[in-house]
Amino acid sequence: MGIADVPGTRLVQDRDELVYPKDSVVVLAGIPGAGKTTLLRRLFPVGGDHQGVQVFDSERLRACWIPVLGAVPYAWWRPLLHLTYYVKALSAMRTGPVLLHDCATRPWVRRLIGWRARRSGLAVHLILLDVPGDVARSGQRARGRVVRTGSMATHCRRWPRLIAMAADDPGHLIPDAISATILTRGQADRLTNIAFD
Repeated sequence: MGIADVPGTRLVQDRDELVYPKDSVVVLAGIPGAGKTTLLRRLFPVGGDHQGVQVFDSERLRACWIPVLGAVPYAWWRPLLHLTYYVKALSAMRTGPVLLHDCATRPWVRRLIGWRARRSGLAVHLILLDVPGDVARSGQRARGRVVRTGSMATHCRRWPRLIAMAADDPGHLIPDAISATILTRGQADRLTNIAFD
């Protein structure tokens, strides 16, 4: 039985499938470059049949905006992109299942996700991709978009504490979260499905 199957169990898992209840918000978290978008692209490809799962990844929204705003430096429109992303994702949390990409290093976003899920009666589960900073930097270079050095340092500085919080009690990371699955990059690469039953 896995962590997603037993609320309150907090163990690092080595599984090929994670299964959650349909009335859930699953937050896929990790520092920039950890592999969140790569995992979502592989398991929930754009345009694919997700069988009712609402998948949110800011990179997908960015791809929609690039044809219009591509000539404008990304730093100028990034705040609007993030605002739009969170408005769309939080608005979708009326019913589950929702799979949400987030770095989880911003406390105000974590509180907002917990608040919105609670208002909608949805359980929050966490999948945390625990990847060293140098590996994440390589991931950023591979995708062709590198996070500023100072911003990345902040993400990396906060991350170990967030992993410890999630392992101790997922509700300390996102209010009312009931499970946390912590995966290495290798474990994430072996994951074949995130299902909602």
